[in-house]
Amino acid sequence: MEESIGRRAFGAAFAGACLTAMLPAPAFAVGGDRKALIAALNAWFAKIVDNGWVSGAAVRIVRPGTRTVTVMHGLADREAKLPLSEATIYRIYSMTKPVTAACVMALVDDGKLSLDRPIRDFLPEFAEPQVFVRFDDDRPVTEPARRPITVRHLLTHTSGLSESFNKGFEPTADLYHRMGLIAGQFRPALGIDSLKRYSEVLATIPLAFQPGDKWLYGSGLEVAGRLVEAVSGKDYASFLDARILKPLGMADTSFALPQAKRARLAAMYVAGPEGRTVRLDPPRIPAWGDSSVIPMGGSGLFSTLGDYTRFVRMLLGHGALDGVRVLSPASVRAMMTNQLPPALGNAPLSAAARFGLGGEVAGLGFGLGGSVLVDPAAAGRIGHRGEYAWGGAASTTFWADPVTRTSVVLMTQKLPSGIHPLRDELRRIAYGSLT
Repeated sequence: MEESIGRRAFGAAFAGACLTAMLPAPAFAVGGDRKALIAALNAWFAKIVDNGWVSGAAVRIVRPGTRTVTVMHGLADREAKLPLSEATIYRIYSMTKPVTAACVMALVDDGKLSLDRPIRDFLPEFAEPQVFVRFDDDRPVTEPARRPITVRHLLTHTSGLSESFNKGFEPTADLYHRMGLIAGQFRPALGIDSLKRYSEVLATIPLAFQPGDKWLYGSGLEVAGRLVEAVSGKDYASFLDARILKPLGMADTSFALPQAKRARLAAMYVAGPEGRTVRLDPPRIPAWGDSSVIPMGGSGLFSTLGDYTRFVRMLLGHGALDGVRVLSPASVRAMMTNQLPPALGNAPLSAAARFGLGGEVAGLGFGLGGSVLVDPAAAGRIGHRGEYAWGGAASTTFWADPVTRTSVVLMTQKLPSGIHPLRDELRRIAYGSLT
């Protein structure tokens, strides 16, 4: 998306999160039946579609021992009057990040990586990172990093790597803009035509802080995709396809969208006047799906409701689904366990994840590639400890509840995430019957 949308996303997300206190009570009591859940979801979808907040939305809830609940409402393309279907393809933006974390953990399972391995062992551009101290007029003053960036730092957003969308939140983001390293629209003069080149350019920008000292939503998972390439000897898209997508049967998840599938891609909408959505013309959307696409570790995947549900169910299956194992139980446990030391606090996570998750984030820590609920009481006693989740910029979201072994995936196409608390409302409805 254009950077102007990215900058607006955070402010809009913050405003949307403030609506949390006004959310309705859960739709029905603990132990509510499947029919009540479906009725509540249908009523909610009708409201958000009729209000123009989204063109259409689809949700799938899977819990062992009960029948799967799938509810769809509205249109994949409002102007073409194309209804949503099981075949609808969505841009999932940052829901790519947990998938990339899974790829890294597959290499950990192979014995080729460890979480505390310095990334400089594989990415020489990060051999001697510099850390931002202050600006002297317009010139950044730096100091050497006191410790190397590790694999764990990349997967937990504690590496010090920032992003252009952090402009106004921390000073190094301004350097991304000066260079033209802007999310979704890199300056052509940078010559970024691969993840390798992206990583090399990124490494020239000072880190926002000493590795491990803070949490900042940034470029770590993008670099993790490059790390997968360097360690495996395969390009990132090929490794992802061979180790995660094909084994799980995620046939419609990819970075490049073939011509034959483009008619299935949902239209993109953006928040307009009075909160109602307006169509976002394709030229303003990143050129994912053509022959020049660069697979990125932190964003860019297309997927479907069914495909991403299979990924989440694999996590709840401790790395296996339908008899096929893609990760060890230990690797999944690491992904779904809070990795942040208490000293970091949760204020930075709470601020940025309102955009990343599209809703309230009280009581969260961060695992590998996604958030982890560590304090259900702080989250209004909705959800269970260990709930693993993340979302995308177009208001897609998911969570995996290890207590009830329930997976929930929401798909829609509305930028920016968080302007309406869709995730919060869905959680209140879902947990009304699942707690």
